Amino acid sequence: MAPFDRFHVSTGPARVVTLALLLALLLMVTAGLPAAMGQTTDPPAGPTNIAVVGSIAYVNAATGDEIRLVQPDGSGNRRVWAHGLADPNSVYRVTSLTWRPNAAELAFASSHENWCSLNDADVFAIATDGHNYRRITQAPSCAGLAAYPKGTVRVPVENSSLLGDSFAGFVYFQGAPSILPLSLSPGGSSVLTFNNVADFGEEFLQVAVMIVPPNRAIAFETAVDVVAGQTVTTGEMGVYVPDTFWETRFPTWRSDGSSIGYVLNFASLFRLPPNPSPLDLGTELQTEPANMPDFADLLTWGPPSRANQLLYAGNAVFDSEAIYLLTEGSSGAGQKLLVYEVWEQVRGLAWLSDGSGFVFAVEEDNDSFESVRANVFEYTFATQQVKRLTNYSNLFAGQVSISPDGTQIVFDRSTAKEPDAPADVWIINRDGSGQRLLAPNGRAPAWSPRATPVVQRAYLPIAIRPR
Repeated sequence: MAPFDRFHVSTGPARVVTLALLLALLLMVTAGLPAAMGQTTDPPAGPTNIAVVGSIAYVNAATGDEIRLVQPDGSGNRRVWAHGLADPNSVYRVTSLTWRPNAAELAFASSHENWCSLNDADVFAIATDGHNYRRITQAPSCAGLAAYPKGTVRVPVENSSLLGDSFAGFVYFQGAPSILPLSLSPGGSSVLTFNNVADFGEEFLQVAVMIVPPNRAIAFETAVDVVAGQTVTTGEMGVYVPDTFWETRFPTWRSDGSSIGYVLNFASLFRLPPNPSPLDLGTELQTEPANMPDFADLLTWGPPSRANQLLYAGNAVFDSEAIYLLTEGSSGAGQKLLVYEVWEQVRGLAWLSDGSGFVFAVEEDNDSFESVRANVFEYTFATQQVKRLTNYSNLFAGQVSISPDGTQIVFDRSTAKEPDAPADVWIINRDGSGQRLLAPNGRAPAWSPRATPVVQRAYLPIAIRPR
């Protein structure tokens, strides 16, 4: 099956188009986008660096483009990775982090390569020493395209808008080094030529996507086999202002390190191997994704004691916000564990290390049905009870993570509920006591797990005798 045939598309409310994003992308295209810092095609990371075990990774909330590492006592605060791209309009953001179970590397969701991907945001991985950078979804990374033979692709485009809308945006073709700008009046047509397009092999059909930031729509009619050293022409691409988006978010490692799960678009749940083949979408986590909520977030795989289970937050428009428990390979949306009012967003979700429950952060409203705060709670499977751990009246707890021994919780905290509001990273004890500031200007913390022990083996010398 060709890679593009495996896409599962959900529908939902459109996002607002921002002029700043459009102008920023246009400036980057005309300036010739530089390669992101640390992009390599190195082999997978080796055994963990014991120095990072038990440390906490987080995103620099002031810039959104840097991953940092700090010890639980606040010492050793250092940069692990930053994309290194000019970003004057702050359109590139790292939104979540997750540790590989052996503590050797981090997977994260970011939009910094949306100029050479079908997606507005993708999942990436980076070793804790800053090496082995790679793109997991829509692999390879922008820099990794250089390793493949190249061909040329011509994409005929036409604006056949029935409502008389002009198209002012971009087009990207899989494997190309960058997007191309496009402006067409109603009824207008043109041909876009993508040079140096990576040829991934005969079994791969590559497609184009139309972009009016932040929304995107894939043009499956452009599917074509790129041939190195030759020029191929796709089917005609009808462009329009898209009202859907393509993005991946909230990556999560399976406890054995064999897979990375993620949310695609609105509410599709997928998994991929840590080093996928080019353009691999992966496989769905459910046999039949029926009755899914309209929007899913905060996907997180269970610890070894619940290795085949996942938690996620789901929102059903005009209905409710809920936390779901899903068994991989099952059909349906899973079991609703907790249900809240539709406007009370679940902002953080993390398993307890022993699998006995989970902690989460959720918004709380006032008498006018306005979310005015978000607090941290703990849920226990055995009792099905919820325990409050913080009691903020006007602060917003966000993404949460648990220490390896299960005694402490790290979370980001903000004075406002907007996603880009200034935030700091805090630590509390499991009983809610001992709150302390860990790192100012930080969000999306992820506490490193215990490393898998590396078994040391001794080998006896072997004498090889000629026959």
